Amino acid sequence: MKNSFPLRIGALAAAAVFFTSPLPAEDETPPPQPLPIDAILQQANLWATPPADLESLGKPLGFTWTSTAQRTLRNARPGLTFRERPLNEVLLAVEDGKFAEATLIYFSRGDAGQLNENSFDELLAAITGDLTALTGQEPNERGRDTTSAVKAEGRIWTVNGTEYLLEWSVTKESRTKGIPWRAEFIRLTVHPEITTERAIGERAPKNASRAAVKSFEGAEHVKKEADGTVVLTGIPMVDQGQKGYCVVASAERVLNYYGAEVDQHELAQIANSDASKGTSPDAMFDSLKRLTARFGIKSRALVEWNYRDFMKMISDYNRATKRGKLAPEIFTESRDLDSYYEPMDPKILKEVRLKKKADFGRFQRDIQSHIDEGIPLLWSVRLGLIAEKGLSQARGGHMRLIIGYDPKNEQIVYSDSWGRGHEQKRMSYEDAWTITSSLTSLQPVGS
Repeated sequence: MKNSFPLRIGALAAAAVFFTSPLPAEDETPPPQPLPIDAILQQANLWATPPADLESLGKPLGFTWTSTAQRTLRNARPGLTFRERPLNEVLLAVEDGKFAEATLIYFSRGDAGQLNENSFDELLAAITGDLTALTGQEPNERGRDTTSAVKAEGRIWTVNGTEYLLEWSVTKESRTKGIPWRAEFIRLTVHPEITTERAIGERAPKNASRAAVKSFEGAEHVKKEADGTVVLTGIPMVDQGQKGYCVVASAERVLNYYGAEVDQHELAQIANSDASKGTSPDAMFDSLKRLTARFGIKSRALVEWNYRDFMKMISDYNRATKRGKLAPEIFTESRDLDSYYEPMDPKILKEVRLKKKADFGRFQRDIQSHIDEGIPLLWSVRLGLIAEKGLSQARGGHMRLIIGYDPKNEQIVYSDSWGRGHEQKRMSYEDAWTITSSLTSLQPVGS
């Protein structure tokens, strides 16, 4: 090895844990036509709207269900507006057979990139003006919500049985830490007026997320199907869209499954996510450790990416190619993971990986034991090594969830944060182990 060894450890480690969206971006199109959602939110008897009617109203605008469970309609088409104000994304949630909540994302760093401080303040003031005009009243200043992951600030308007909660968050400049000022998100949550004794605009009673996580019973979510497959139920779908947010979207799904109130935009802020480069799982889990007291969760690495082990695998791979002369060797002075993985022969890689019988066996046991306890697993993989239906163009690092296993056919059941059609998919244990970079449990303290 050359003297650049320590540098290469850092470079490869970073490459190993940053993820981008593997789905191809949409083709560029002319300026979008406006798609106003006003009619949806201003209909009579808004909160009595059944799912079928909500779908009918949303379909012409491009709303689709995020999963076959039909709990959330999502739309991120260019041109979406409310009160003629552009939106990045809109989510319409259904609960107990009726419309329960709308979330409007006016700005998120992951969708819209950077926004300077003056532009952010101007946008916030303009949205405030829109809502004041809509409701005919001045807002109540809520201040920071200490129950949210990032303590977002908020303003509330309440009229005719509906509450409009405008929240925003920024990362403040810290010269001592070398952190610049950064706009994070502006979102509007529209839901029925709160009639309980809790404070207006508070998303949940103090420590409600921790209480929900503490009371979580994993066994209630474990379902054994007729063919012997064991799968977890009740894991919400989150669609990361075209952002490289697979890590924070996956973490959001798990935390929401446990009952914690948090979304991918808040987690992206905490983990310092980059919408194009993605999120470092190390940063994500380090950040989540700061929220342990609030959420009552813990993380544990079951399979951990290791530079030396990775280079040992490359050496084993090269020896296998020499013996059989089946493929060219991998150049060991590469500077990034893609240049290692791209020339690999999947059959040889699988052969090399499966020789680690003890590690492979532990991988299977960890999956089965956690699923049996109702704990989904955060699964980091390298796409493009094993053919997957519908992912012919997908390559690079990615994070998904393992949510079940099939002992009869020796398969895992997994899910991607890409919306409808990606709720449950299957892969053999051998293929899954071949593409695994890391495996992590994120679970309630005490479980």
